Amino acid sequence: MKYFIVALLWIGYGVLHSFLISIRFSNWANRILGRYFAYYRLAYNVVSLALLIILFIYTKNVDSTYVIEFMSPWTTLQYGLMIFSAALILWAFFSYDSLEFIGFRQILNLGKEKNKIPQTSITKEGLLGVIRHPMYLATLVFMWSLNSTKADILVHVILSIYILIGIRLEEWKLVQQFGSDYLSYRDEVPAIIPIPRFLKHK
Repeated sequence: MKYFIVALLWIGYGVLHSFLISIRFSNWANRILGRYFAYYRLAYNVVSLALLIILFIYTKNVDSTYVIEFMSPWTTLQYGLMIFSAALILWAFFSYDSLEFIGFRQILNLGKEKNKIPQTSITKEGLLGVIRHPMYLATLVFMWSLNSTKADILVHVILSIYILIGIRLEEWKLVQQFGSDYLSYRDEVPAIIPIPRFLKHK
């Protein structure tokens, strides 16, 4: 029963997370909040992070016996994967507009909407020219390199499935925003597995 509750809570988190950032809900919130919609992204991130921490603490209290535990010499691989994922997250974070990602840019631009030029092109330089969703890859690598209990493994499976679904939902939104430009980008650059281009076009 305790694992069922864990699964239910994390699935609920995923559904809520996707719903709050969906185009339909965002448009509705924009109409309701008006100019104060500028605070939405930051509030969304704060709420998401708070719920994530609560769920993480709850999951850790459900189970304490590791069923996957990296032992020497495999700890070298474990630490290597963790360092790789942390470096990838940092690189990815600075590949985007980090202020906009957090939600500060929207607040700074409050009242300046008329002067704001909407983004009309896709960033294809650096890391984003290698994979389209580096943060998702970093998350997958990091969580599967952790010592894990049964509850942790259950959460990792749920989050892995959620990430795959999230990629599809996010790309649908990007196609709506950028149209054929994003479709071309999607054909040129892999989603999360950096396949060399000469292999991709074989």
